[in-house]
Amino acid sequence: METVNASSIVNVTGSRRTGLFSRSPYNEVDIVFILMGGVALSIVTITGNVLIMLSIKVNKNLKTVGNYFLFSLACTDLFTGVFSINIYAIYISIGYWPGDTLGCDIWLTVDYAVGHASVLHLLLISFDRYFCITKPMTYPAHRSTTMAVMLITAAWTLSFLIWTPLILFWDFFEERKPVPPNYCYCQFIFNPWATFVTSILFFFLPLCVMAYLYWRIVKTSYDSSRRNSRRPSSGSLSDIVYLPNITTKQEEEEEEDEEEEEEEEDAAAEEKEMLQQHSVVFRELQVDQTDTSSKTVSASTSKGSNTLKNSSTVSCRNTNIQIIDKWRKRYSTSREKKVTRTIMAVMIAFIISWTPYHVVVILFTLCNACVPDTVWGATYWLCYFNSTVNPACYALCNDTFKITFKQLLLCQYKNIRGQSLHA
Repeated sequence: METVNASSIVNVTGSRRTGLFSRSPYNEVDIVFILMGGVALSIVTITGNVLIMLSIKVNKNLKTVGNYFLFSLACTDLFTGVFSINIYAIYISIGYWPGDTLGCDIWLTVDYAVGHASVLHLLLISFDRYFCITKPMTYPAHRSTTMAVMLITAAWTLSFLIWTPLILFWDFFEERKPVPPNYCYCQFIFNPWATFVTSILFFFLPLCVMAYLYWRIVKTSYDSSRRNSRRPSSGSLSDIVYLPNITTKQEEEEEEDEEEEEEEEDAAAEEKEMLQQHSVVFRELQVDQTDTSSKTVSASTSKGSNTLKNSSTVSCRNTNIQIIDKWRKRYSTSREKKVTRTIMAVMIAFIISWTPYHVVVILFTLCNACVPDTVWGATYWLCYFNSTVNPACYALCNDTFKITFKQLLLCQYKNIRGQSLHA
């Protein structure tokens, strides 16, 4: 990263500054604005991402495999809020790097690795959404917590394996003058080939892959919605009567027949009427069963009663299965749309935040003097701002996150569905 002018600046009163800000290129008002803005941005970023992590922890409805990726992504954003934003604010406000060269290299390595880890997380999330939408019958069998943990670990490990040698050991790849004292930047940005390769492989290529995947996701979701809209509506879940857990051979056979006749069902009113009729029959059977439990009946009467009960139970149960299956499909489709909308918002925020920086890096490699310090600093801040925006994307696009955020902020722990903070 190119630093701002490190020469001594005469302040508005005409006297030279002394102390920590003696080399700052900004006046007192600008310094206060940078530091206070950095602190405010850091606090908002930390708060938002901690809320994301706590929400997934305490709300069982958010404990899904897909949200484990979001949890890890929130960890990268949390690191940015705690360390990167504050260190960079101090660096540009005082006008020089206050630490040694090793400290600079370590900070750059971790900062770049965490940023690249967020890119890999978004790529993993995109593939996860893509397979959930396009392969809903086969992918869930392979989608497990263990798989998610392995992919998340691989994303973090790969990021550090890539950026550690590029930053810490670049002197072994190319003979170049060392970074001047009180400066802190990556040496490889002065090498056009290295800059082009890293930008294309680690940003533009993943960006194109994510764009293609989401285009396929939107197309598949749209086609699925059109197919579902052509099917007749089904009854309400409230129309389903209580049935005991009875499993018979006749029931299994009729369940198979039900799948073939599903498309030939009548309107919702007819289904409801049928359910009500069966409900009456079933209640009468329950009364009969209670009365006969205290009496001794003949074998033939008992056999006939059981046959009638099984027949009525199987018929009601099959009807209920039809309605439940339709509502399960509707709920699943609605949930997938909400999740896709949330991830889409996160990806759009990522593109807007990170693209300007990588364009500026390429321009800087081709022409150092063509990129002013203000433009460079603004695009770098924009990358950090992405960590602040992500929690807002979750809250605005996902009602479950929004409600859980509100309950956590108001300390209404008992109202959080599923479990308490100590779960």
